[in-house]
Amino acid sequence: MPMSRAAASFTYRLAFRPVDDRMESVELARTVQRALLALSGPPHGVAIVRVQRPPREDRGGLYMEAVATGPERWYLKADDYLLSEGLRGELQPGEW
Repeated sequence: MPMSRAAASFTYRLAFRPVDDRMESVELARTVQRALLALSGPPHGVAIVRVQRPPREDRGGLYMEAVATGPERWYLKADDYLLSEGLRGELQPGEW
């Protein structure tokens, strides 16, 4: 019986922004947490490393930052799911 290789894990720092500008800070925090937990199962296999709380605001509006690991470019494959939850994920530059 061949041994299976563990899939490589990649760590990404993302800003999650609401699609609807009327989403409140508390609702954004709940939605991000729920979405990341839902993505922890197959086929995405995402693991939360850190979630920054409370949400912040910049010129682009309200956002919540999270660091999560998973398969390479998992955040692109999860884009449709995130949009269905009212979120869009933006890859953040720099160290986490």
